[in-house]
Amino acid sequence: MITNKTPTVKELVDVFLESQKGFISDSTLRWYVFYLRPLVAHLGDRETNSITTSDLINLFHLMRTDDREPYTLFNFIRGWKRLFRWAVDEGYIAMNPAKKLRRPPLPQKSPAGIQAEDLSKMLDAASKTGTPERDLALVLFVADTGVRLGGVAGLTVDRLDINKRRAIVLEKGRGGQKERVVFFSSRTAIALENWLEKRGETEDQRVFLLKPNGIYQLFKRLARKSEITGKWNPHSFRHAYARKLLKQGVSIGVVSHLMGHSNVQVTIDFYGRFSHDELQEIYDKIMN
Repeated sequence: MITNKTPTVKELVDVFLESQKGFISDSTLRWYVFYLRPLVAHLGDRETNSITTSDLINLFHLMRTDDREPYTLFNFIRGWKRLFRWAVDEGYIAMNPAKKLRRPPLPQKSPAGIQAEDLSKMLDAASKTGTPERDLALVLFVADTGVRLGGVAGLTVDRLDINKRRAIVLEKGRGGQKERVVFFSSRTAIALENWLEKRGETEDQRVFLLKPNGIYQLFKRLARKSEITGKWNPHSFRHAYARKLLKQGVSIGVVSHLMGHSNVQVTIDFYGRFSHDELQEIYDKIMN
């Protein structure tokens, strides 16, 4: 618990994590726990206002000696900057020691999405489960919308418009829960209609009647049944969705909006990298 004295780094991290509960998803909270852990382990007993930029740089170099992945190193800096920016905003410290930290460069490639052939295999497997109407509609909906796991799990019947082929999902992100509209294809609309007819009336208003972990486990079973060795988790569908839009020549601003990103820079950082062959394909599609 923080008193009137300057908090230690460990105390600051504890209060920060507590303050985020209910405003960010559980998975994002676990993300912060992981990436703030080195601060607590190496600087936890230090008073926060004694921490300097040099301290953080030295800690970052220590993290680099363990042969960590570039994305992991990038996220250490990202998490630390978020913590100390919050500490300044909340009045715990006057100066932000992480302000001048530079994020390390990321590899020139985008996060891996599910491959088209693997998606076809999962759709085939979904049509052969004990609840094929639900499972096929669910996989199609996630593939069509790039929706986050919490958004699809929390989707309710009253927020689904099959005739207009759109839905309003509620997702947790920076700043708390946010609504956004997602769109889906005619094929998915038919699958949803079949599932809702099979589902019938129930007090539970969630469309798919599954919690986030239930959806994740379903995808895991479908991937195992399909003998998929590549990416298969729900978030890989989101990556594939973004890349497909960009490769079709959709502007980065529109893609950012469809993805529900807080700003277009997020979309550029994670998805705005293409090989020369991919750029040639996009160019030819637009110009020809």
